[in-house]
Amino acid sequence: MNKFINESKRQFTVDRVLTMLLIALALISFVSIYMARPLMNVHEAKTIVQKQIMWYSIGIVTVIALLKIGVERIFTFVDIMYWILMVFLVGLLVARFTHIFPKLMPQINGTYAWYIIPGIGSFQPSEFVKIVLCIKSANIIQEHNANKTEYSFRSDWQLFLKMAAWALPPFILIFLQPDTGVPIVILFSLATMFLISGVRKEWFFIVFGIAFGALFGIVFLYYNFPDILNSLLGGGATGYRLNRFNGWLDYEKYALTDGYQVFQALLSIGTAGVTGHRPFFQVIAHFPEAQTDFIFAVINQNFGFIGGCTVILTSFALYFKLAWNTLKSNLQKERYFMMGILGMLIFQGFQNMGMILSVLPITGITLPFISYGGSSLISYMVPIAVAYQMYSDTQNLHKH
Repeated sequence: MNKFINESKRQFTVDRVLTMLLIALALISFVSIYMARPLMNVHEAKTIVQKQIMWYSIGIVTVIALLKIGVERIFTFVDIMYWILMVFLVGLLVARFTHIFPKLMPQINGTYAWYIIPGIGSFQPSEFVKIVLCIKSANIIQEHNANKTEYSFRSDWQLFLKMAAWALPPFILIFLQPDTGVPIVILFSLATMFLISGVRKEWFFIVFGIAFGALFGIVFLYYNFPDILNSLLGGGATGYRLNRFNGWLDYEKYALTDGYQVFQALLSIGTAGVTGHRPFFQVIAHFPEAQTDFIFAVINQNFGFIGGCTVILTSFALYFKLAWNTLKSNLQKERYFMMGILGMLIFQGFQNMGMILSVLPITGITLPFISYGGSSLISYMVPIAVAYQMYSDTQNLHKH
């Protein structure tokens, strides 16, 4: 009987719903990036859609390859992936302070976060670090729970320290690039994993209390003690991190400077109506990074309220499907990993849309599966492969 079940598990069952949702998001991505062309550099706009199609194609190959070799391998070789990425992050930090190899590791928008690969594009290690930390944390949680002898704050604190020991070094290196968006995403995803790992329920109140307290404290300091807030954020003499709060909390006052992006995005969205501006490709308002950070504004500008709702519903249908596959699976390590990914995806979706609507502060966080970018897209194909495997294993198990 066991032999029969093991053989049946080799028969892969495709998750058709997940496939259709990915196809829908890919089409939305291609169309919206194409619509962003008038807001982009002319040279860049010529190849941007073709490159996104290429990244999606590489992503599909990545999923197939992982399913062929076995997704459980990512949990076995995660330490190797971690240290390779750490070398890349250290290289970027050195480049920031020494300015060596400017063509290989250039400064882009004030940040040293990318390696330029001639003829292909850019490679952003931090996008893969997010996924690797979720994989590593899943291993840590499973091992910790297997050896746990007591249900106490002491045991929970030990788990926290184990996760932090691996997460803190890359977190600091990414923060020093300087990049604020990715570290926030890492915090949110690992916090999600920690809270669902079997810790005491009091941690929910502690974590959410700290989060709301930090948000309230930032707003309070911004309006009353901006210099202190700038020092805490590590903005230095230029106050570059504080400037982002100018664009969030006082975007009308700073409409021509720090609040320019949000003001222009709101202008384009607010005048788009139900179906968007016609004819297409009008430049109602101009905002930088239209194909990445502000892709949701491009969608709303061209397709209005209907377009925005379509993106929201399709994105969250994907998140719901991933959650369904996770909850139905009995693969414990994979479940921990996918819960961290779900926390990451949901946070990114809310944050990206929220910052464009001036509900949340401006960060360099893109819209998953829709914004242009190879590193982000390919990195998210790792959990997609895991989701496919979880679905297939669950279906085969139910047959017996």
